[in-house]
Amino acid sequence: MNRFILQKSEKPEYDFVCTDKINQIVCEFKQGQFNDSQKFTVLNDITMDALTLAKTAREMSQWLIQHHIILLH
Repeated sequence: MNRFILQKSEKPEYDFVCTDKINQIVCEFKQGQFNDSQKFTVLNDITMDALTLAKTAREMSQWLIQHHIILLH
């Protein structure tokens, strides 16, 4: 099972949404502006401590760099 899914966003203010299916976190961002536009949201009212959220955000960013770097720059 793939942990992350990258899809086009349906929201006009973002271009893409990346979903972590295991931790149920999404990151919305604009193409070429990842660091400046990223917005993380925890799904299904899951309570998550800051350290786990930061680790998940880092792992998602690393996956995006490995597989979709063209969208980030």
